[in-house]
Amino acid sequence: MKSGLVYLRPARLAYVRVTGAYETSIPEAWSRLLEWTEKNGFSSPVGHGYGLARDNPLRVSADKCRYDACVPVTPLSDDRAMRELGVITLPGGSYTRVRHAGGYEPIRSMIAGLYNNFDAPVDLKLDDKRPIITIYLDDPRRFDADDLRADICVPVTAARFTRPAAEAA
Repeated sequence: MKSGLVYLRPARLAYVRVTGAYETSIPEAWSRLLEWTEKNGFSSPVGHGYGLARDNPLRVSADKCRYDACVPVTPLSDDRAMRELGVITLPGGSYTRVRHAGGYEPIRSMIAGLYNNFDAPVDLKLDDKRPIITIYLDDPRRFDADDLRADICVPVTAARFTRPAAEAA
């Protein structure tokens, strides 16, 4: 299993946003986005997919949580994506990454749980200004569920360092 600290670069992405509990919004967003890529003939050059879980269900009611299903914008898809979907920039920065192997269904509940149970590495904390990003490495339409892989990337930032009282004096 690959894990550790990674830096994600900003990238232009075409996206579909669905609002609601992650258990239902994630499959709906992907269904709509994949339907659009198929209809427009962009399914083969798409490559990785990106899922952006934008809201912490502990702070935002489940029916208001936003999820973006995204694919990279290519020169062929840029104009059409801007007209028919939306185009956003992947929020770059530092993330902790954990590789998930197997079917994608368990990721739905894992995302909500990460906000609850995230154990940040030393000197880092959850950066709640950026979404949790899932990078889907394999197309579920082309691979068996057991062969699917995804990187779950949790945004982190430096924890505020405070000196012990004895050192501060």
